[in-house]
Amino acid sequence: MAYRLTQKKKSILVAIHVLSVASWIGGTLAMLLLAFYLKTGANAEQLLYTMGSMEVIDENLLKYPALLSLLTGILLSVWTQWGLTKHYWVIIKFSLTLLTILIGIFFLSKWTAGIGEMIESMGFGSLENKEFQSTWLSIVTTSSFNLLCLAFMTFITYLKPFGKVKKNKK
Repeated sequence: MAYRLTQKKKSILVAIHVLSVASWIGGTLAMLLLAFYLKTGANAEQLLYTMGSMEVIDENLLKYPALLSLLTGILLSVWTQWGLTKHYWVIIKFSLTLLTILIGIFFLSKWTAGIGEMIESMGFGSLENKEFQSTWLSIVTTSSFNLLCLAFMTFITYLKPFGKVKKNKK
């Protein structure tokens, strides 16, 4: 028989999961708001300060909470009755969690660093640069997508739609 969590251990793991998801959502929202604020900067120092804040948020409110959400989600799936592949809502949450983490690793972090480098080299004039504007729009669009994914995952956690995965009988 597979390992199952006691109610107390499950409650602790759920609390850790919820806190990590809340941090991840808060960090994503903060990054999105700071990206909008970045476009209204009055001078190079303000742009650099905003980028510094975005990097701190990326490192502390996105990366680690996202990974902790993934880990606790997997543990809750395999150590409870839900399973990792028994219900569509769990599969969807797992897939979207991986997708948003990979988007953050392979795109958002690089775009944020790239904008920071542009600001350091071009100063306030970077706001007029076409590459800056294109990268900024990519950050806003992708961050919005990630925020929608996180909100959708929160809703399906409580609604548990789509039913069980049907097993093929041979």
